Amino acid sequence: MKMTIIGCGNMGAGLAMRLSTGCKLYLYDRNIEKAKKLEQDGYGKACSSIKEAVTSSEVIILAVKPQNVQEAAGLLGKHLKADQILVSLLTGISLKALKGFFSQPLTVRMMPNLSIICGEGVIGLSCDEHFSQKNKSYITKLFENLGKIYWLPEDKINALTALTGSGPAFFFAMIEAMIDAGIAMGFNAKDAKELVIQMLQGSLTLLEKTEKHPGELKWQIASPQGTTIAGIKKLEESACRGGIMNTFLAAFERANELGG
Repeated sequence: MKMTIIGCGNMGAGLAMRLSTGCKLYLYDRNIEKAKKLEQDGYGKACSSIKEAVTSSEVIILAVKPQNVQEAAGLLGKHLKADQILVSLLTGISLKALKGFFSQPLTVRMMPNLSIICGEGVIGLSCDEHFSQKNKSYITKLFENLGKIYWLPEDKINALTALTGSGPAFFFAMIEAMIDAGIAMGFNAKDAKELVIQMLQGSLTLLEKTEKHPGELKWQIASPQGTTIAGIKKLEESACRGGIMNTFLAAFERANELGG
């Protein structure tokens, strides 16, 4: 099958790396060098025009900034056909708004995260009532090598954007702080990073395999008057958990703002 990616930034490039193995992929970016770099790396064919990129494709992935949706519609809209499927990665831009910009194709909203590069992404998808079960199965099959697929009602997409789209960046900031703590305690940066990563991988496996509540596992680790409960006390004094919740909620509010 033939597919097009419009926008070759970090997410568009990540999608190209995974999707190019299963289909003939066309790439377009207003900075043609980004598309050409992906072509040189074997991830599709760079196109110099929108028309060339989308004319024969069955699925078009729109991976531009939401602020550029009107510009994209002006360039792309006249080349789209009713039998094509437009998959939008535009944060905050609703299916109704997309129909206003792109009246011809069937439209789907998609919210992946950067872990798609490793095939371990969270991929949220949303469609309206006109999108058939056959097309849902087709899109699910098309994107299944990116990670875990979740079809959601549209009113959950902005929440998913904050939780799993922005979430990795917040997680990486926390990991960076843990590594810095390791350095402060005497480890070099390389060893501190390795130790923290292994600790996190083991902790996630423990959480998944035991199926216990994270609070229960925390209590198993914390012994009376021990080192862990001393750290937990400091965590609570610094309002760390409230800060984490507010971080995700700020991302959620911004996603809602982008949708107007």
